Amino acid sequence: MVLFRAVREEPQGTAVFRKFGIRVTPTVMMLGPDGSEVDWTVGYDPPAEKFQEKIEKMVAGVDTFKSLSDEYAKNPKDVAVVFKLARKYGDRYDEAKAGQKYREVIALDPQGKAGAYTSEYSKITAPYTEYAEYSLGETSLRSQKPDAGPMTAFLKKYPEGKLLKQAYSSLAGYYRSRGSQEEAAGFFAEFAAKFPNDTDAYRAWLARIVRDKDPLDKGFEMADKLDALRRNTPDNPDPAVNQSVAQLYLLKNDKAKADEVYGKAFMSGQVSNTAFALIDYANFWVRQNANLDSAVEMADTAVKLQPDSSYILQQAAGVYLKTGREEKALLLYGPAHAAGIASDGSALYSYARFWAAQGKNLPDALAASKKTTELFPTTYNMWSTLADIHQKMKNYPEAIKAAEKAAELAEAPAKEAMQKKADQLKAEAQGKK
Repeated sequence: MVLFRAVREEPQGTAVFRKFGIRVTPTVMMLGPDGSEVDWTVGYDPPAEKFQEKIEKMVAGVDTFKSLSDEYAKNPKDVAVVFKLARKYGDRYDEAKAGQKYREVIALDPQGKAGAYTSEYSKITAPYTEYAEYSLGETSLRSQKPDAGPMTAFLKKYPEGKLLKQAYSSLAGYYRSRGSQEEAAGFFAEFAAKFPNDTDAYRAWLARIVRDKDPLDKGFEMADKLDALRRNTPDNPDPAVNQSVAQLYLLKNDKAKADEVYGKAFMSGQVSNTAFALIDYANFWVRQNANLDSAVEMADTAVKLQPDSSYILQQAAGVYLKTGREEKALLLYGPAHAAGIASDGSALYSYARFWAAQGKNLPDALAASKKTTELFPTTYNMWSTLADIHQKMKNYPEAIKAAEKAAELAEAPAKEAMQKKADQLKAEAQGKK
C-alpha cells in the first residue's frame, strides 16, 4: 500500500482535489492499482480508535464504494445497496449522485418495507425510504435556492416518524432567516407545540425574532424558556449532570462509559467551546465599541485556554488591535509567531492575509507572503496576497508583477478579477507619478 498526502496549496495536491472532487478535509481515499476509487471517508470525529475502525473496514472491503457498486451492477433493485451508495455519495457532498440514488430507493420501495437504516451519529432507526425522503428534503434546504417544500411535505407524510424531530430542526434553520414573518411564526409555534421541551425550536424562534426585531415580548418568552431548559439538554451539556451520569456508570462498573460521558474528550470539548465563546464575546463588544476592557480580558482568557489555536491567536490579535493595543497584538501574533510557523505555508498565508487586511506589520507580512510563494509557487492566492501587501506598501512595480502572476495561475472567474486588479494597480501607479 502506498500513502500520499495531498495538500490543497501544493500543485500535486491541487490536482488530486480537482480530479476526485474533494470538497472537505480531511478526506481519506483508497484507490485501486488502476487509480479507480475503492472507497473514502470524509471528516474526523474522535476518538482515534473509531476513525481507525473505519479505515480497517475500508481496507477489509466492508461496504466500500467498489463492493457496493459491484453488488449494484449485479442487482440494481437491492434497496439496501442503493441506499448505501446514496449515503456514500452524500458523505462526499455529491448531492446530485446521492439524490439520484435516493430517488431510486423511493421508486423501488415506496411503502418503506424493504428494510431500515440506523444512523451512526443519531442512533435513529428508520426505513430506507423514509431516510431517503428526509435526505432529499435536507438537500433542498441546502441548495443555492433553498426550498422548504420537500421537508414540509416530509413532515406531513410522517407525522409520527422517527426523523420528525430532525426534520423540524432542519426547517428551523431555514425559517431563522427565510420565509415571511407570519410563516416563520406559524412554523415555530408548531415546532414548539410538538416538542415543548426541546431547545432547537426556542433558539431558532428567538433568532428569528431578533432578526425581525419583533415581537419582543415573544422573544423574552423564548429566552425565559431556554433558560429553564438549557441546563439538561444534550446539545448544551451541564458538567454537573454529566458527572452524575458518569457516577451511575461507575456504580455499574462501566468505567469506559463513564469516561465517554465525563472524560477527557468531554472536558476538552468544553474548553474549546469556551475559548470560541469568549472570542465571539470579545469580537461582539469590540464591534459595538463597548465593554472593551471586558472584551480584552475574555480574549486573554481564550488565548490561555487554546494557546496553540491559530484561529484563537489571530482573533485575539484582532481584538487587541481594535482596542488600541497594537504592541500586545504583535507580541501574540507578530514576527515571533511567524518565525515559529516558517515552514507551514498555510499558516503563513493566514498570517500574511491578516496583517495585509490590518495594514500593519507589513514588512513582516511581506516576508511571510514571499515565503508562501516559494512554498506554493503555482497557487494564485499566494500571489494575490503578495500583490495586496506590495500595494499597501506602495511598491507598485512588485504589486503589478504579483497580480499578473496571480492572473496567470488563476482560473475563471478569478483570472479576470486578478487581471482587473493588475490593471488597476497600473493606473494607480501612473497616478502617483
